[in-house]
Amino acid sequence: METPVEDTEKAHPVGVKDGSVDSREGPAAKRPLSKRILAVVWDSLDKTPEERSFIAKIDWWILSYCCIAYFVKYLDQTNVSNAYVSGMKEDLNMTGNDLNYLTTYWNIGYILGQVPSQLMLTKIRPSIWLPSLELIWGFLVMGMAGAKNVETLYALRFFVGLLEASAYPGIMTLLGNWYTPMELGKRACIFQASSSAAQMFSGKVRYLQAALYSGMNGKAGLAAWKWLFIFDGIIGVPIALYGYWAIPDAPTSSKARWLKPKDRDMAVGRMERVGRAPMKRLTWRIIREIFTQWPVYLFCTMFICHVLGIRIYSYMNLWLKSTKLYSTEQVNLIPTAGYGLQIFFTLSYAWSSDAIGKRWPIIIIACIVAMIGTIILSVWPSSNIPAMMVGWLLTFCETGAGALIITWINEICSHSAEHRAVIIGIVETAAFTFQAWVPLLAYNTGQAPKFKIGYEMATMFFALELLLTVLGWWLVKKYPPGSKPEVTPVLEDGEVDAGM
Repeated sequence: METPVEDTEKAHPVGVKDGSVDSREGPAAKRPLSKRILAVVWDSLDKTPEERSFIAKIDWWILSYCCIAYFVKYLDQTNVSNAYVSGMKEDLNMTGNDLNYLTTYWNIGYILGQVPSQLMLTKIRPSIWLPSLELIWGFLVMGMAGAKNVETLYALRFFVGLLEASAYPGIMTLLGNWYTPMELGKRACIFQASSSAAQMFSGKVRYLQAALYSGMNGKAGLAAWKWLFIFDGIIGVPIALYGYWAIPDAPTSSKARWLKPKDRDMAVGRMERVGRAPMKRLTWRIIREIFTQWPVYLFCTMFICHVLGIRIYSYMNLWLKSTKLYSTEQVNLIPTAGYGLQIFFTLSYAWSSDAIGKRWPIIIIACIVAMIGTIILSVWPSSNIPAMMVGWLLTFCETGAGALIITWINEICSHSAEHRAVIIGIVETAAFTFQAWVPLLAYNTGQAPKFKIGYEMATMFFALELLLTVLGWWLVKKYPPGSKPEVTPVLEDGEVDAGM
């Protein structure tokens, strides 16, 4: 008694049963080599013209919004430092740790905002929720220009962080609603790479901002630093308005005008083919399921280790300065090579992961690469500058694993959009909560650049991430989320049907 292909597909949706990605994404037979090569190069090249056109369309609208919106978020997140050195310190009589407190209040808001925002995505369309928050925080950034004291800035920074908390987890959830396993890794990592590019060119952004507000100093009776906040806020407004048009919500509920009826049908069919469930109403039963199953705990711990591990590369400039071999300009310029490596490795991880159809092996490789760097730094061959430089640069190379971790969550929780949204929010919240205090102990800047335990701690975090990844692979195979007890069919002659 043979099991029909359609029934097998329903019982074990592609990419869900064992957490791996089925490169076929359907019941078709093994494809020719040429098709498989095209799929590795770019995942739409081996598809029909209709599906290729559809993927190009959603790439254009979704990815353009995601990457540009992050760039604006980066400006709004970092502009206080530029304003501080451009007159804000003197005008508002800021002293001591006031600048650090502005970052602290932003972090508090960011931590508190992530899970509520993800919960709201189960109630409100992403095309309304995400751009609306971006629009509001843009106005709040502009409002910082009117602050008369630092206490007002504290309050505004808290709310900016609270609203900006919607961006990263919300976008990752959005990507998971539209892309199949063969496509999601690339898109998530392209989005991750855009964040690396923003950091890589942050110096150039500062020069651009300096040129912009230096010519506006005193215009309309406003100081230069006030114009900085106004311009940064204004830049975000058209991007937010664009989001109302560009974000397509979910395939089953999309009202995007740029999607034709046949596009919506194709989107729904693609998600059904890989077992990606649409968004439904969030209930207490679902919340109870989330907290009584292993994914939320495993991925929280894994992502915490990831975030705490990669924190180490941000201290490279302190080492460069301590060597007294480089000018101030070089101290700021050399780390951009690390961000370049970050982009290269992030995209390499994406293509490799999609090519082999698995996330966990690439995450392990990323951890090993970074661990080589932290081990070199732990040994501290201070007289060997090339070795030290290699050690530092290798610590940048694990960043892309974060996008693969979120992609993995989207895939193994394909059975429930509510699980995906809530778990991603919890994972992000947990990671930023630990990032708020652990680096103060592990990477005490008073000991920089030779931290007493910092490099060893970073090695430990990457090692734990590696071990948890292996554990995750085993758990997905042994206890796949959303699975139901399987009944092994027995053939008429009493033999077990091995085809199931």
